[in-house]
Amino acid sequence: IRANHGIDIDIETIPMDDKATFDLLQRADTDGVFQVESPGMKRVLKELKPTVFADLVAVVALYRPGPMDSIPDFIARKHGRVEVAYELPQLEPILGETYGVMAYQEQVMRVASTLAGFTLGEADTLRKAMGKKSQKLMEAQREKFMKGATARGIPAKQASRVFDLMEQFAGYGFNKSHSTTYAYLAYQTAYLKANYPWHFMAALLTIESQNTAKLAMYLNECRDMSVPILPPDVNASQLAFTVTPEGVRFGLGAVKNVGESAIASILQVRAEQRKIASIYRLCEDVDLRLVNKRVLESLIKGGAFDSLVAGQDADAAQAARCRARLAAALDGAVDHGSRHQRDRDKGQVQLFGDLPEAEGGSDDPPLPGATPWSEAQQLAFEKEALGLYLSGHPLDRFKQDLQAFGASALGDLLSLGGPSGDAEENGEGVATARVSEEVVVGGIITGLRPLRTKKGDRMCAFVLDDPDGTIEVVVYPTVFAKAAPLVQDDAAVVVKGRFERDEDNTRIVASELMPIEAVRAKVTREVGIRLSVPPHTRRTFEQLADLFARHRGDSRISFDVAVHDGAAGWRIRVDVSGQYRVRPSDRLVAEIEELCGPGSVTLG
Repeated sequence: IRANHGIDIDIETIPMDDKATFDLLQRADTDGVFQVESPGMKRVLKELKPTVFADLVAVVALYRPGPMDSIPDFIARKHGRVEVAYELPQLEPILGETYGVMAYQEQVMRVASTLAGFTLGEADTLRKAMGKKSQKLMEAQREKFMKGATARGIPAKQASRVFDLMEQFAGYGFNKSHSTTYAYLAYQTAYLKANYPWHFMAALLTIESQNTAKLAMYLNECRDMSVPILPPDVNASQLAFTVTPEGVRFGLGAVKNVGESAIASILQVRAEQRKIASIYRLCEDVDLRLVNKRVLESLIKGGAFDSLVAGQDADAAQAARCRARLAAALDGAVDHGSRHQRDRDKGQVQLFGDLPEAEGGSDDPPLPGATPWSEAQQLAFEKEALGLYLSGHPLDRFKQDLQAFGASALGDLLSLGGPSGDAEENGEGVATARVSEEVVVGGIITGLRPLRTKKGDRMCAFVLDDPDGTIEVVVYPTVFAKAAPLVQDDAAVVVKGRFERDEDNTRIVASELMPIEAVRAKVTREVGIRLSVPPHTRRTFEQLADLFARHRGDSRISFDVAVHDGAAGWRIRVDVSGQYRVRPSDRLVAEIEELCGPGSVTLG
């Protein structure tokens, strides 16, 4: 923040009534905010809508086993839906800040001191006895409390009820000093996120750069917050994620197989050259013991060299071409750099080596030609290098298919908290919000965990990843027996199952899995093919007929043919569904486009 805006923030003196911060807490936009980013805590914040710091302190204390049962009452009292009442008038000064709900151990101690005359040392002994849950100790403490309270004119029945309330709470309670420090750090991080979101997210992404799951989650959060994420770039990135006027620049430290020493060597060369002009120039000056072929390969796959070939505004197609050419040039570039460094060490230099190159010219060998990577290859390599999909998502091309099939996006499913359901009791008899509804979602399998039941039956759990989020999927033995061949890391699947959410977990219990291309086949009614005659001839149509025979299915086929005859030209639409029908798939599209050209196929 200081570097970008010239503002010095003293985090210990930020305003404690900042509207933007409380707005963020009330919306529960708290991913990355200390102590309050769990799903359960987010639900509490949305319902409570904290307006003062004391609310946050209380929430941190109450969101624990035992006191958690008091949260609905605490929220209802804050918003006036339930009258704030006290067993005795003497309790109001002690419990007033928490709307009559006992939230802190210090409150227990003050109640004992005020009502029964306990010294603070005796009150602390009571607190410890309650925590140990010793029946013998508690009987002695109850007797002492009742004696002191009745001596001060408090009716025995009311004194007993107050002691019961204290006993119920204190075994699980938080001390206020501890809760306040937790809440203060939560407020500070919320303040930074609310007022400096780009900088906060850059710091958060840097901290979690080696944790792929959290990195992906926080990058999704950036998209939700409209924080632009710029790809890694050897001429623009630093070790950490950094803020630029255009957005948050991906840090080189988050690229896999690229250590800090290698990055330091690259940054040093960049500083000396002012700008890295090519992969060949980089290899001439970088420490190739640190920046070896594996490091360069990861940087290529992650897109860090795109701007050297395709320019800053490269589109996906340009990136696919340039990354393929850079990968093909890699061995030659490393050899070129090694030779250059050996010659330099021996004192052998080019006669004109120190002269500036001519404008627009270069002494670098040209990059070799190479077949552009397919979209699937490019995204797979990106995930290999970065741990996530940055320039797109494998599911993007199936978006319309999934919508037509009635599939939900994970972002919609998770952000709405899931469908409504009934409260259930957990194993401790505590009512928890639990939702359950049948859903259909598509995604990529990651984090696959093969499991076995106690009987030895095979099952599994995995994380399903779509462009908007992730969710755990559990596949029990009966379903796994049918779906086992589909359950592989990086496989694209559609999951039908039961969406479940409670205080602790969000997951889908699968009832059926199918390959995502099966969905495309179900929803695609027509495969459209565009081509021109010439250059295509009868031979192209014969090859297409053979191809259709290998991909038999139920979808119609139509041609949009541009016919050229000298200066004249016209278009013909031909439906061949009476003779041929196909099963749509990526392979079918690829084979047709190999014959008819890129972009010649449309699925309707």
